[in-house]
Amino acid sequence: MAEGDLKFSSAEVDLHLHATEEGGKVLQSIQDVLSVPSERFSSSPSEGHYKNKILLLKAMLSSREARELAVRIMSLLNSSDRDRLSSSLPEYSDEKGNLYLRLNKQRICQGNVSLSEADVIRVRFRPVKRYRPSGNLESYRGLLSSIE
Repeated sequence: MAEGDLKFSSAEVDLHLHATEEGGKVLQSIQDVLSVPSERFSSSPSEGHYKNKILLLKAMLSSREARELAVRIMSLLNSSDRDRLSSSLPEYSDEKGNLYLRLNKQRICQGNVSLSEADVIRVRFRPVKRYRPSGNLESYRGLLSSIE
């Protein structure tokens, strides 16, 4: 399936900012690297396990913005991350066809994009509803292979 067949209804980008992090720098990096404007993020205060201050940030993206972000992320991932994603797509999606990517926040602050499990920026891509959600995996695989 070609990259052009891939359609998302929306995307959600969320992350946790700890009191020790420079929020402005992190948001600027997200804007510079992922092209998600910092003013799109809403924030809500929270508290960590040891009563440390945490800011929960979330941005909602439109269908067009979601598609642009997906293409951007896939093109910026290194080949080993793209291979890992391609070979393990079921682990990055759910039964509704949502695609979940966890991007390393520190690497984004350094101008790079990589998959990670710790200290992440979470991105959830919601597909346009289809009769056969399993077809979404092939669309995602098509996007990955079109970038290489």
